Amino acid sequence: MRQILFACCAVLLCPVTSAIAQTGPEPTIVLTLFGGVTSGHSLWHLDRQPLCVLQRSGSAYNCTPQYDTLELGRDIGTSLVVGASGSYFPSPHLGAQATIFYLGFPFDDLCRGVYLNSDPTQMNQQVCGNIAAASLSASAIGFYGGVVVRVSPRHGISPYLRGGLGIVTYSGGTIEMSGVFDDGSGVLKSRAVYVDDHPKTTSFSIQPAAGFTARLSPGYQFRFELSDAVIPLQRVVGPAGDLGVPVAGSRTYHHLIFSMGLDVVLERKRGRRY
Repeated sequence: MRQILFACCAVLLCPVTSAIAQTGPEPTIVLTLFGGVTSGHSLWHLDRQPLCVLQRSGSAYNCTPQYDTLELGRDIGTSLVVGASGSYFPSPHLGAQATIFYLGFPFDDLCRGVYLNSDPTQMNQQVCGNIAAASLSASAIGFYGGVVVRVSPRHGISPYLRGGLGIVTYSGGTIEMSGVFDDGSGVLKSRAVYVDDHPKTTSFSIQPAAGFTARLSPGYQFRFELSDAVIPLQRVVGPAGDLGVPVAGSRTYHHLIFSMGLDVVLERKRGRRY
């Protein structure tokens, strides 16, 4: 009877012991393609911006002694993110990673008349309305290099932490603001409220991240990641004069990125049995 009981226990426990003693392959070189979405944020806001009332003199426009007062602001909306990365793991838990991604900067501009003079042509009102209705945008490309620490590279699901340092380049500045008006001639004219002759288009950035990979097959993995692209941007901090040059400063902003991707495992170490 004891021999029969022992034999039954051996049959039941052997497959379990075998499964526990076997580990999966360990990816060492991984190429990742990913896409996601980033959060928006407020960029700058100014309660009172004086703007002189224009008077036409021939083909030129000159400031009159009268000034309208505008409330101006700019937010950055949510945007899609796409990119790629390459990872190399010389050791099981520590690796290096290089990342490139595209990030949109859609602007949501605010313009509201706080005080408006009586102007038959309503030039400043038209400029303000055009600013608020326009859908402007810029874009950024980030280049990062950093380290990755993964917890369980040979298991089906492996959490990881990542830290990156890099450079972000923009397609345009974040300060310049202008609108159009019609003085009654039927031809639209552009008027700059804020001028930025030397926009900053490059910044250093850091990007902490956390996520996990899930094995789909020996050659592919699913990846989910939450990261924070910390990017300094130029902002308006004080009103402009008649030349349209505002008081500007810099501030660091957080861009939370939720992304999903597909890992292509280019090289791996075989699983082991113990």
